[in-house]
Amino acid sequence: MSRFLQSLGLASYVLLAIGALLWWAPHFFAANLHLLPRLDYRYMAATGIPLALLLISAAARQSLMARFSLVLVLMVVAAALSLMLGFLSFDYLKQGVFFCALHLAICALGLLFNLSRYRKELAAWEKRQAALNA
Repeated sequence: MSRFLQSLGLASYVLLAIGALLWWAPHFFAANLHLLPRLDYRYMAATGIPLALLLISAAARQSLMARFSLVLVLMVVAAALSLMLGFLSFDYLKQGVFFCALHLAICALGLLFNLSRYRKELAAWEKRQAALNA
């Protein structure tokens, strides 16, 4: 029964994410079609892509761990907090650039750390599975 509930929860999460994307994307492009994308700290952080990559790497790493990791939670909270502060100070150039650059740095360092640790934990997990199957 719990496997069914897990599958139901995951399917509803995926469907909700797809629905949100299908609702958000046309509105976003309709409102911002006349603007050219900029490559500065504030606009790169505001896309949400760095935070999404950090969240994906944290979820992938947590899936291999036997216990809940508070370090991963604090890493994600720090990145989300710096993004929120970047949004709140977006119109004040110096503060906005600082918090958005801090957000990008936390996301980049966290992503690199998670990917390197993920490879090591995956190798250890595969070794444990091979030992259990032998």
